[in-house]
Amino acid sequence: MNMKTRVTVTLDPQVIHRAKSVARARNTNLSALIESLLSQTIEVGAAKPMRFSQKWAGKFSLRESDGSDPLLDAMKARFDLE
Repeated sequence: MNMKTRVTVTLDPQVIHRAKSVARARNTNLSALIESLLSQTIEVGAAKPMRFSQKWAGKFSLRESDGSDPLLDAMKARFDLE
């Protein structure tokens, strides 16, 4: 039998309100949502930490260069982003 332990956590009221909305949207309750998020965090934390570049890969795009920004052009050339 899996016993649950009650824990007291202090959170910002706006965070609680938004978290309850997320929990409702997922058809669960706040306790189950928090438990799920903590479990995921623990699993990820136990694994090798993700490098910054791995975590953010594909999340950003560079603006088009019109040739007036030499730093942007140099970075695109250096990292083969053209």
